[in-house]
Amino acid sequence: MSQPWYFDDMDGKFLARLKGVRSETKSAMGGEFEGTSIVATLEAKFDMEVFDRLHDPTFIAIERETSKGPINLVYEVTSVQPMHFQMLGVSSSIPQQIREEFLERVSQSWNQSQETWIDLGAFHTGYKMVFDGNELKFERTKLTPLQGSVAHLLSKRAVESLICVENGMEVGEVKGFDVGLQVDESALVRYHIGVFGFTGTGKSNLTSLLVRKLMERDSRLKVCFLDVSGEYSVNLIDKLDEGIVYSAEEFDGIDGFTQSQVVPDTLASNLGIEERIRRRFEELSRDNKIRRMVVEQQTNQINLDKVYDVLLGIVDEGKTGSLAVENSLRKIQRYFTKARVPSNKTLKDIEKENINYLVSELDSLRGKLHEKSGALKDIDALIEMIESSEEENDIIAEIPETLAQNFLTGQERIMILYLPEPRVAQAAAARFLQRLLYLKKVQGKRDKVLVVIDEAQEFASNDPRGAQSESNRAVEALLRQGRKYGASALISTQRVAYLNTNALQQLHSYFVSTLPRSYDRVVIADSFSLDLGVLQKTTELQTGEWLFVSYKATKQKNVPVFLSAQNNEEILKDYLLRR
Repeated sequence: MSQPWYFDDMDGKFLARLKGVRSETKSAMGGEFEGTSIVATLEAKFDMEVFDRLHDPTFIAIERETSKGPINLVYEVTSVQPMHFQMLGVSSSIPQQIREEFLERVSQSWNQSQETWIDLGAFHTGYKMVFDGNELKFERTKLTPLQGSVAHLLSKRAVESLICVENGMEVGEVKGFDVGLQVDESALVRYHIGVFGFTGTGKSNLTSLLVRKLMERDSRLKVCFLDVSGEYSVNLIDKLDEGIVYSAEEFDGIDGFTQSQVVPDTLASNLGIEERIRRRFEELSRDNKIRRMVVEQQTNQINLDKVYDVLLGIVDEGKTGSLAVENSLRKIQRYFTKARVPSNKTLKDIEKENINYLVSELDSLRGKLHEKSGALKDIDALIEMIESSEEENDIIAEIPETLAQNFLTGQERIMILYLPEPRVAQAAAARFLQRLLYLKKVQGKRDKVLVVIDEAQEFASNDPRGAQSESNRAVEALLRQGRKYGASALISTQRVAYLNTNALQQLHSYFVSTLPRSYDRVVIADSFSLDLGVLQKTTELQTGEWLFVSYKATKQKNVPVFLSAQNNEEILKDYLLRR
């Protein structure tokens, strides 16, 4: 009988049955978090080709008789171990020479002896396979398998039916299958995204790639980065014609800014790339796309009383030209009294036309004073103070609250806020996010916005009383309320255990790479009800490989999928080498 299309048992080489089910539990953070694995153990006939194939991520179907007829329960393989009957009796109590004879015999008998088999560990995805006519469907189930049941490998087509959304956005290639994982990009954005991995696993690379793909799929999506590491100006340097970079740090020219930004090692190894990046930043600077932002404004708060005091001081001291100064003082006071501007009002809050009158009158006064007059130096100093106050007033346009408004109403689709100093970054994030969410509430959904929060533990930690309490509340508010108003977040961090758990649990789609600390994996398992055995396999992943799970964006919800993502650096290299 021919094999059904939804199974791929490798021409009959995969022969397996269920041996049993066991539970494993692990806790972390003093018992605050607890991860559990419900492991199905299967025994498969040993075959070298099968054994090699099972080292790739694999889905299997375990047959199950029910009161309504046969079904198949879908499991995902998490562990593979070769077994040999003769090894069961080998222990350190056996003399060395005999042990060596046993091991020699075992070594020569793989794939040739009936005494070999493969033990498989697998977890239940929560789905069963059913048929509606000739159409394969997957439905949620709580049924457990029965010992001795036959198991099958799922085919490529069956895996596509299990996880892929038709005409969705591809986020990577499913490992073990020649299948591009297609997801619902609208749901991916709307319900927030997490990217978790240790340093060097490619978090910013993946994040940049996702942003590219999301913006291509939705021409109205806008993305803002809270960038503490200085990575995204380079990772998206080719997209900055439709973007803008704001730096909270002041640099001595474009060379200083360029040196502050991170160039990936594999990209920097290409001859001439860094100079091309510098030239690109120079070009963006000329186009006013690299700007200074101000988080903590320093100002003297000069008001009219200060101006009057300086002029009156000249008159009282009887300096040369004091009569002209007294006359100008009276004219200025009459003007502002008539304009109903109180003398305690700061210059930054006075209308531009009134400031222009003040400067004009003082310039006129300068022309009436002798060049060696002591009063002239005081008037020059006063004009400098006024002009400095005006410059500060101009800078205020680049504070976080104004940038939130610009982000929503401006033409740029990408905004990068470079915030390298943690305390400044937290203050800027709190003010920017609070204003952004408020504006989205009062202005409605309109265009969707995505806020990328890099090194998220710096902004939203699990200590609500810490120095970052304001940014903590702002991030949590965005995650809790934002999707109602078209405002979403992508959270990236290497220290999951230190992240605000209320914020963490708002993420409905997440990518996980290598997390060497077991308690980080336990936190994820507990927060997302994910099998701990699946997360353990992330320790085997290479750079650019990810475990992806989504409650909203995949065809069947909460099915863990291991995938390989495209390399964003290849896109950058092609772009820069063409310049």
